[in-house]
Amino acid sequence: MQRNMRSSVFSAHCAVLMGMLAACSAGSVTFAQCTNNNTAIAGGAITPPCPGTMVVPCVQAGQYALVNVTNGNIYNFNTCAATFDTQITLFNNAGGGALANNDDFCGAQSQVVWTANYTGQLRVLVDRWTFLNACAHTGGCAPLSITCNLLPPPMTNDNCPTAIPLPVLFTCTMLNFTNAGSTASGALPAPTCGSAPNTDVWFSFTAPASGQVVIRTEGLTLTNAVMQLYSGACGSLALVPGGCNDTDPNGSLMPKLDFRCATLVPFATYYIRLWGSGGSTGVFRICVSGYATTTTPQEDCAGGSTICGDQAINNTSDFAGCTQDLGSANDGCLAGEQQGTWYFFSPSASGTVALAITPSANIDYDFAIWGPMSTISCPPVGNPIRCSWALPPHALGYTTGMGNGAADASEGAGGNGWVAPLPVVTGLIYIMYVDNYDLTGQPFVLDWTLSNGASLDCTVLPIELVYFEGAAAADHVLLSWSTQTEYNSDRFVVERSSNGSDFFAVGSLEAAGSSVGVIDYAFKDLGPMPGTGYYRLRMIDRDGTSKLSDVISVNYRAAGTDLVLYPSPAQDKILIDLRDGVGSGMLFLVSDAQGRVVSDGKLISSEQRTAQIDLTGLDAGIYLLELRTAGGSILGSGRFMKE
Repeated sequence: MQRNMRSSVFSAHCAVLMGMLAACSAGSVTFAQCTNNNTAIAGGAITPPCPGTMVVPCVQAGQYALVNVTNGNIYNFNTCAATFDTQITLFNNAGGGALANNDDFCGAQSQVVWTANYTGQLRVLVDRWTFLNACAHTGGCAPLSITCNLLPPPMTNDNCPTAIPLPVLFTCTMLNFTNAGSTASGALPAPTCGSAPNTDVWFSFTAPASGQVVIRTEGLTLTNAVMQLYSGACGSLALVPGGCNDTDPNGSLMPKLDFRCATLVPFATYYIRLWGSGGSTGVFRICVSGYATTTTPQEDCAGGSTICGDQAINNTSDFAGCTQDLGSANDGCLAGEQQGTWYFFSPSASGTVALAITPSANIDYDFAIWGPMSTISCPPVGNPIRCSWALPPHALGYTTGMGNGAADASEGAGGNGWVAPLPVVTGLIYIMYVDNYDLTGQPFVLDWTLSNGASLDCTVLPIELVYFEGAAAADHVLLSWSTQTEYNSDRFVVERSSNGSDFFAVGSLEAAGSSVGVIDYAFKDLGPMPGTGYYRLRMIDRDGTSKLSDVISVNYRAAGTDLVLYPSPAQDKILIDLRDGVGSGMLFLVSDAQGRVVSDGKLISSEQRTAQIDLTGLDAGIYLLELRTAGGSILGSGRFMKE
């Protein structure tokens, strides 16, 4: 397998080095804490915001940053964006032994989470690891990220009835909590993974309209946890299939639950049970991110985004997607790749394109390009025309792409990461897949180089609306629609009307931006007008241009209401929407805001479900309309406004 090929390449490098060393095995290398003999960076002591994050742009190997810390705060120091193998060691600036150290938390780079046990100055040492010197002062600029977190308030969510509601936001917004002092709640059914939940705490959230959510956790002082998801209500909980996890698939001991593919029930309430593995307690972070609309992830070919122009693109992938787009018939050199993102590009003029993929850290990225084709076909058919599955020398930072003097069209583990530039033909389409072999979720930057007259098509494609429909529920109107393609779309504004001609906005949803493939959207109108309401979509692009959909109508009757009046505000007449038609002898009474009857009469018996009352002569204002039997019993009532 190609993964073994990469191991062989590494072993070959190791064997050369071990000609000078006695052994070449993981067990023969000691990752000890470094000594307090570094020199301070220029600029004096640093005071990081708390809560907050700051980055020291450059700490040379063999230097330390002097940081002002506060007792009780939790600090995260990391060099994950460095381009060389780092080690971090913490020392009290007043002297004494090392307080904490780390070598390989994020790939070859380092991260230390430390709770300050004093107020004062802390030395954050950065060293470089090599085979010959584990604490080398050999230079190399490492960005040092410093994040400060306050201790959370005492634990209050020990049991399900006191579950803390979590917001469901489009992006992950981590919140700090603790399970210190928690006890086993004993709620059934029992979790399906991990250790016994004897230090559990509880959270709840409401699933968004799409049902797609991701629950992420991060460790601060609690670094090994388990999480179980339940549906139902406290006292009658049910296990959610696939809803138990005790490790992040990317290697962390903090759990993650991903329901982007196997979606939850929209608008249903769910409960999260989280506990420390082996009874451990401490401070952790959690977030629930979700989508208001059903989206196809960019990790699937059908969710790929269109790229155009000579531009840089930042993106990251944190899972393998919902469909398997690559296999032996089309993966070329990418056998076994499983975590990447998809892109489409189309030349507006023929020529030659080159590109460079630069990860934000020392991460091994690979890529492939298929085409040319007249229309987008997912998954792509046949082997790619450009493919790089290489393990570039570590010192080069794993940069890969097309160009850099390369002449080969495809390469495996022994390549240098570069393949030949690509001649492109105007009007045709190319599909590109960029894969994170290390499964880290680190972002990358993609830079284009266009030559020989080449340019990429930046024509703004209108949103292709597949359908738009609405349905009345007990307490709202549910509107749903679907798009086939979007390019630079910004948002959808939902507009409502009582007469089909005068519309006003009742809400909006963020659009996908750029996509090829079906995307489903849903919106709840929580304040629909009784009777027949009219809806349309205003589709707005990022440049401010907009397009209107066709108008649809929805007949809404509130739950438990016999009487629906419309339009409101009314002018010369009011319509009554009746469930069972007009009965014999049915009377109506119209009263003003002071309770005085200003109009009354008898409705004519009819099989129709709509009756009409003349409002001529009534002043503008709020009125109550009641329907009664001949004996005076109230059959229904409703308020309306007359203009």
